[in-house]
Amino acid sequence: MTAIRLNEQIAFLRKQKGLTQEELATALGVTNQAVSKWESAQCCPDIQLLPDIARQFNISVDQLLGCTPAPAAEDIILSLRRKIDSLPEGEDFDFTFRVAAALHTIILSKDMTKDPNGNRGWDTDEVIEHAGNAEWGYSCLSNPEIVTAMRHGAIFFFKNKAFNLRNAEIRRLLSILSPFLSPDNLKTASALYQLTVHSEKTFAAPGQISEKCGLSLEKVTQSLREGLGVFIEENDSAPGEYRIQGRYMNIIPMLSLFDHEG
Repeated sequence: MTAIRLNEQIAFLRKQKGLTQEELATALGVTNQAVSKWESAQCCPDIQLLPDIARQFNISVDQLLGCTPAPAAEDIILSLRRKIDSLPEGEDFDFTFRVAAALHTIILSKDMTKDPNGNRGWDTDEVIEHAGNAEWGYSCLSNPEIVTAMRHGAIFFFKNKAFNLRNAEIRRLLSILSPFLSPDNLKTASALYQLTVHSEKTFAAPGQISEKCGLSLEKVTQSLREGLGVFIEENDSAPGEYRIQGRYMNIIPMLSLFDHEG
């Protein structure tokens, strides 16, 4: 591991443990400025401090320096499974999104390092944190192996080797997407999605949808009955209230991945 990576490792581990630079400095008997310089790559900690630093994070010096063998893919996946299973409802989905955002960021950064001009990509937890908070506008990587794109709260991965779109599938995709080419239908569907996505038991009335999307009640009603009819379900307990069917709830966030400004 290079010096810069060691400094970034210290910053990452400190934040993972919830320590401030001051708290870590106090625990190690050094100044705040020393920790700050380590993390900003201005200098490295004295070699005699490495065991104390590793002890603060409950890891070995080899792990701190990145000298231990990388765990097998199966071990990483099982560790993620155990982590997700241990989290309370709500936090598990937030953590999963952050992992997906981190994977997108990491593979994008790695691809950037192939630049012959010496682009080093990103290698800081701050960048991953920024992406995990859905603060990025749009980023995309497309190479012979994989396509990955992220726009705000939507992340997409696709293995190119698995791509084989047949004529029947093309016709089916066209039939699915064609209603969303209508601005009224797309506005109505987007508003309905926003009103109902936070609970599988939530339905919305046309009036609520109209107020949300800014279309007239007449246009919303027409979209619900005609253009979007196949995609929505009506509330059995309260007729006249709607939500998008579960298997179609992915369409709106998937459409949001497109770089409309590009």
